[in-house]
Amino acid sequence: MDEKKESRSIKFTTDEGVELDLFVVADTKLNGKNYLLVTDTEDGDEANAYILKELASDSKEVAYDLVDDDKELLAVGEVFNELLDDVDIIEE
Repeated sequence: MDEKKESRSIKFTTDEGVELDLFVVADTKLNGKNYLLVTDTEDGDEANAYILKELASDSKEVAYDLVDDDKELLAVGEVFNELLDDVDIIEE
């Protein structure tokens, strides 16, 4: 039985106003904050991955921002690395 995982996508608007479709790979909570691991393509080994942190939430929308603090990025990246043993996270 071949079971496909349903992919979840989100719209993300950059600081420059560009709207991107990002695909959620995993989510986690660390120190009371919610994080998403997202990619810019639904499939593929060469996707660019980003870690987003939840900033605010209401009943209709959730606001996220890119994690840019190096210490926070390493800590959350390690959590996602452990959660996803079949995915290699390469820092650039």
